[in-house]
Amino acid sequence: MSKGKILIVDDEMVGRQLLQALLIVEGYEPFLAKSGREALELVNQVHPDLILMDIMMPDMNGYQTIKELKKDNKLKKTPVVIISALDDRDSKSRGLNVGASDFISKPYESEKVLTIIKEHLPDHLK
Repeated sequence: MSKGKILIVDDEMVGRQLLQALLIVEGYEPFLAKSGREALELVNQVHPDLILMDIMMPDMNGYQTIKELKKDNKLKKTPVVIISALDDRDSKSRGLNVGASDFISKPYESEKVLTIIKEHLPDHLK
């Protein structure tokens, strides 16, 4: 049984694959999107329990994508954790202001990612 559905949004294939491998080993069910637009289409099919979001992506950055996600009443409470190479205070602050639940800087430690996922997953999945 899956510990939860997690949508990974990252334009870098390697970034998506590393997170996917980590989540599968830990018993999560990962879904992948390579852009903000793709993520917006996929969320209504997948209904993820948590979203891992990159910021720097073509067509629609992570901040814009989070804003769009949070407009949807069904997704308002879905936690979004930013995973980004941006690690300055302004980037973190902006992410939290648009509705992100947390911020992880790349490169990241796998254990930190898993801990933050567990913190933000809905109670029925913990």
